[in-house]
Amino acid sequence: MKRVRLGLRFALVVLLLISLLAGCGGPGSQPTGQPNEGQASGKPVKITFWNTMRDYEAAVVQELINEFEKQNPDIDVEMVTVPFGEAQNKFKVAAQAGNAPDVLRAEVAWIAEFAALGFLEPLDEKFTDQEDFLPSALAYGKWNGKTYAVPQVTDALALLYNKKLLAQAGFHRAPETWDEFVQVAKKLTDPSKDQWGFYMRQSEAYFTLPFIWSFGGGLIDVETMKPLINTEGAIKGLEFVKKLRDEYKVFKDDRDFPNDYNTAMQYFKSGKAAMILNGPWATADILTGEAFKDNPDNLGIAPIPQGPEGHTGSPVGGHSYVIYSKSPHKEEAWKLVQFLSTKEAQAKLVLELGLLPTRKSVYEMPEVKANRIITDFKAVMENATPRPVFPQGGLIFAAMDQNFQAFYTGKKTAKEAVEAIVKEWEKLGVKP
Repeated sequence: MKRVRLGLRFALVVLLLISLLAGCGGPGSQPTGQPNEGQASGKPVKITFWNTMRDYEAAVVQELINEFEKQNPDIDVEMVTVPFGEAQNKFKVAAQAGNAPDVLRAEVAWIAEFAALGFLEPLDEKFTDQEDFLPSALAYGKWNGKTYAVPQVTDALALLYNKKLLAQAGFHRAPETWDEFVQVAKKLTDPSKDQWGFYMRQSEAYFTLPFIWSFGGGLIDVETMKPLINTEGAIKGLEFVKKLRDEYKVFKDDRDFPNDYNTAMQYFKSGKAAMILNGPWATADILTGEAFKDNPDNLGIAPIPQGPEGHTGSPVGGHSYVIYSKSPHKEEAWKLVQFLSTKEAQAKLVLELGLLPTRKSVYEMPEVKANRIITDFKAVMENATPRPVFPQGGLIFAAMDQNFQAFYTGKKTAKEAVEAIVKEWEKLGVKP
């Protein structure tokens, strides 16, 4: 019996030593949220990046990621292209489930909401060169006194026009007022030939905002949370768009809303539409079109025309990189964000895709200064209008899209449409 007891005691001592050794050198010794499976196994740490760019744009970012992986062989980046229209909700669902991507390319209107929900990692201690970024781009990434995003690109809508078509009609510059715009568009419209002075995207409220602002309207006063969408100026702006279509008949009544962006682009690229509203993200695609591929200088870029009282406005947009707050690989994620945000990486997006950089220093690079599209859009940005920044700010467009479409299809008057929008916005904290 003594031998059995001694044997049991020895076995227990051995087991205790093994457990102590495991506690000293095993995974449990790592800080919480810092798994070391990559380093321990000698394999690269894998991080996931959700990118919301179009395929031809994402291909350029993939080239940057390939270079990043060469310089950081211990990190493997999986880039997943997520459709822009689905990304906001998909990220929220994934974050709530605890399995969101390490890095997300977020539309600027989403950032305050994600930060307020606790989904984003504060970056203030790491993001130390903020002075080189445009203030308007940085502002969207801040919430409650902290910085949650590194701006990737910025943008604003401009009046894009076919210089050759305007010149043939006797116009040698872009219209500077909406009255001039009507004059130009009417002269360049011939419905019998499916030729249009303008092509308007009616499905998305974002493209209606320039009309609202240039007629003196607004969206929301974030200081008081009072709506401005129901003001007289906003209603006049809406009615003017419909007047362009129904009275002046300068753009096609296209109610195929799911496809109207692509249709507008096709008409403009082929020379069947003389003017459209679009942003810098569209220029690379536009320059492949029949009307521009042999003569890129034929693409004109101008600020939004002024309304009757001299107002103008274009929505400031853009995208930023954010890091998921529960990412197990925050250091690796930050290394990727740093690399994609360098002066050289931004310059590549500028020169190959025509996107607007967020670093001031990039605008001073000789090759960027020589890019007419970038310098023209920089002038547009000077009169651009920031969108409201508050946690529910990214949710305001759903009600606008729905009710503007109802207005454009004749189901509601402009006044009824904006009143319905305000009613929906009350759920987001707007005070009527």
